[in-house]
Amino acid sequence: MDSGGFVTARDRQDESECSKRQKCSQGEEDRISNLPDFIIGHILTFLRFKDAIRTSVLSQRWIYMWTYITKLGLHDGVYQINKTTFINFVCRMLLHLNASNINEFHLILEEKYDPYIIGQLISLVSNKKIKVISLRSINECSISCYPIFKCQSLEKLELAMGHSIIQFPSFVCLSSLTALYLVAIRNPMKITCYSSNQSKELTLKFPVLRDYISCDCIWLDVKRVTIDAPLLEKVIIDRQWDYSSNVSHAEIEIRASYVTNYLYRSYVSSETTLLDAAHVAEASIYLSDDSKVNMSGQELKIFVRKLFNINNLKGLILQV
Repeated sequence: MDSGGFVTARDRQDESECSKRQKCSQGEEDRISNLPDFIIGHILTFLRFKDAIRTSVLSQRWIYMWTYITKLGLHDGVYQINKTTFINFVCRMLLHLNASNINEFHLILEEKYDPYIIGQLISLVSNKKIKVISLRSINECSISCYPIFKCQSLEKLELAMGHSIIQFPSFVCLSSLTALYLVAIRNPMKITCYSSNQSKELTLKFPVLRDYISCDCIWLDVKRVTIDAPLLEKVIIDRQWDYSSNVSHAEIEIRASYVTNYLYRSYVSSETTLLDAAHVAEASIYLSDDSKVNMSGQELKIFVRKLFNINNLKGLILQV
């Protein structure tokens, strides 16, 4: 606006803003781009993986910034590509990551894949000092968990599989694991040991485990499972499927003296669960088998004593 030749405060403000824009267009310092690689990688972690990769077109500096992300979430249903292309994409992505460690890896599979290929993916992830692994497969996805159980940095493990067979090594010790979730999708998930394990016994040692959840999981061809978790606080065992065709005779012993929250919902089966319940503050037991109707009060007490591995039920909440 014409002000009779005088420079007004508004004119100075407009001139200042114009100067700033010119400096930016001439390559003024980009503060974000000058951040350390690992910080940029952390920022990109908050984006969807597809969007993080797209930042590679911003400038030459950003071409490989996506390789420093520390949290991966992949779902084969999101990418409009075939199975082979998706697996190749995931493998290349894992091999090109520059981050010395990955905090979280979440993989959701809707298609059925070769167990060997999935095993290779798990091996690649486990070598990245991973802290959280979540594997979800709607279709059958039988895998070996040996690579996972070698990862001492692992803090949380979730295996959610449909109609799958998961192989456990005879001895597992994860020093950092605080949460273990074994969840079946649509059909029971079967957990077994390697054929070379003649004793058919599994020992799982988790020194700092706090949460253990098992939903519709069958310990198949396993005689005994020992879960040694001295700091365990929460236990949920939930079985709603009819196991008549896959009867488990396993004895499951949970060595945890400080469990405070316990939920057991299952059919009355030949599988035995033993828990030291000396410090249980709240326990709920739901027997969904029709045979409970024919059980007397004394038989129920015997069943619960066996379930908790204790003789005194005083103070526990029993719901059947």
